[in-house]
Amino acid sequence: MRILSLSEFIPEQICDIIRFTQYHGDRNINHYCGYVSDFISQVRYDDSIDGCVFPRSCDSTRIMNRYLSGVDKFVYQILVPARQDNLAINFFAKGIADYQKAIEGYYQQRIDIIEQRIEYINTRNKAIERLYSFLGDISYFGYISAIHDILKKPLFEQKIENCHMASNHGGKKVYLTGSFLSNLAIIDLIEKSGMLIVGDNLPESGRIKSNKDYKQEDDIYEYIAECILKRRTSPTQNNFQSILQSDLDEIKAKNAKGVIFVIQKYCEPYLYLYSVYKKMLEANNIPSVVITVSHSDDIGRAEMILETFADTI
Repeated sequence: MRILSLSEFIPEQICDIIRFTQYHGDRNINHYCGYVSDFISQVRYDDSIDGCVFPRSCDSTRIMNRYLSGVDKFVYQILVPARQDNLAINFFAKGIADYQKAIEGYYQQRIDIIEQRIEYINTRNKAIERLYSFLGDISYFGYISAIHDILKKPLFEQKIENCHMASNHGGKKVYLTGSFLSNLAIIDLIEKSGMLIVGDNLPESGRIKSNKDYKQEDDIYEYIAECILKRRTSPTQNNFQSILQSDLDEIKAKNAKGVIFVIQKYCEPYLYLYSVYKKMLEANNIPSVVITVSHSDDIGRAEMILETFADTI
């Protein structure tokens, strides 16, 4: 099975999924988040993909079932609660169990290695955390490229090392935040503009945390639900204050001189977040810049914007 997934809310513990990172083919453009639009396009037009799974966590993702109707592939949407309390965990756990049953029914394959997959996920996440602690000493482009590469592989092949990551050559320290960074050309432009990324709050990097140890007496679905919901939060989880405070603490700790915010056009949660994020940074005399892209391989006016921003910090 080759199931394309969207967002960090999809439980990797159930089965192998291919994490959507970037799409270069024909597009079915709509007036919703360009990231979501590209995901829909890949599911519809990429014959190598035989299924997809995505959350119902924002306005753009709520319409995805409608755009994928009539597609002769496995299509599944998981409801994601906006809270992180016990009631939300119980609700999400049931949704994860239902997702497993749907996959088993569609592909006629029994899933029975969830505990083993949990161990692999924890090992991978700890390796990413370890590398994250070296940001500023290793190439950020090499670091994030390696993460994107492994997210397209089966879980048992997802090994990440820093041996191939070149040392950085210094630069003005900046912090990076926003939605999943599908277009790595933007990272190249940041570094070429004389800036050095020392931290981030990206779903594929700074939000990855080591999960708590799984115990045999734990309900496995509640364990998975808690691990996903209690990570560093997404703006779709309606917890802006937590995001603002954790980011500001890290920005100050790493002595970042500016913040770069990268978001997809029409991505409502991140657009709302940026409005309050910018006010927080201004109150702390930290300059910021926002780059808005229309689809997953768009760089728009990023080069000019970044060069100008580098000159101001």
